[in-house]
Amino acid sequence: MKIIAIANGGFSIPTLRMLKESEHTLSAVFVMPIRTKRSGEKAGGSPVRVAVNDFLFGVPLFDPDDVNSRESVEILNSLEADIIFVCDYGKILSSEVLATTKYGGINLHGSLLPKYRGSAPINRAIQAGERELGVSVIVIEPKVDAGPIVATDSYYPSIEETAIEIEENLAQMGAPLVLQTLKKIENGNIALLPQDARVASKAPKLRKEEGRIDWIRPSATIIDQYRAFQPWPRVYSDWIKDGVSDKPLRVILGPFTDVDEDGKPIDLSDSELNAFPCGTVVKKTKSSFWIRTGDGALRVKAVQPAGKKNMPAESFLRGYQLGVGDKFI
Repeated sequence: MKIIAIANGGFSIPTLRMLKESEHTLSAVFVMPIRTKRSGEKAGGSPVRVAVNDFLFGVPLFDPDDVNSRESVEILNSLEADIIFVCDYGKILSSEVLATTKYGGINLHGSLLPKYRGSAPINRAIQAGERELGVSVIVIEPKVDAGPIVATDSYYPSIEETAIEIEENLAQMGAPLVLQTLKKIENGNIALLPQDARVASKAPKLRKEEGRIDWIRPSATIIDQYRAFQPWPRVYSDWIKDGVSDKPLRVILGPFTDVDEDGKPIDLSDSELNAFPCGTVVKKTKSSFWIRTGDGALRVKAVQPAGKKNMPAESFLRGYQLGVGDKFI
């Protein structure tokens, strides 16, 4: 089959690599245009743009300002492709664009649809505490991730895996799923499962201010927030030294754990923990410190003070006078 890829982000790279090495023909790649920053400088190239100069070398590259424009539709028509593959692009394709190929288009999405439709499905699923994460291949309709489902695959990541590792794993899982879907389409034996809009949920872009930790929340929720917000915006809090009215110090925190270096829970009774408000340092050793949460306490394993490099908690404690009773807000 002759395939047009419309992709931009790193989630699409394993599939693009597999398509290039398959019996199919990658006729062209469409990416987002390079934007100009406020400073007047050009933003860096996307992962797919870089790939076109690497393992996709020789594949025609297009970067229209509007993939749905008349000019784009004319280009797509001229390519006479069989199908469009979309992944990690960020724009809804019009019905005119989808009509330029024999079979329309398919999309690889980073969630088990209909849950988490939108631009940040992996992050939002982790943030919500989902333990089973996966990918879906759908037939594209001119709506946000709403087309019928062709195939899915899933796995249960460990609690140590952040969005960075999970995205890499899901991207690798998605590539063979796309090739299997193309085979089914080519053979005319594809089965479509309509999405149930009643259980659909949204996955909007992450916002920087969402990284602030609410220490009233349970420990597991804070750990999931940390995992979901890697590598951006990460999670942060403002440190207030006990008894000092100086300006709080903004610190990026994490990873966290609810056990000590020996794998044991914090050795404070419920009554001792409840004597501290949420967000308070309840225990400190030479190598780590614990902060009170809504249902217990979390040990902080690394800290990055504002304007400094990320460092292990032990290094932070050597350079900063943190003590029991200090507050994080």
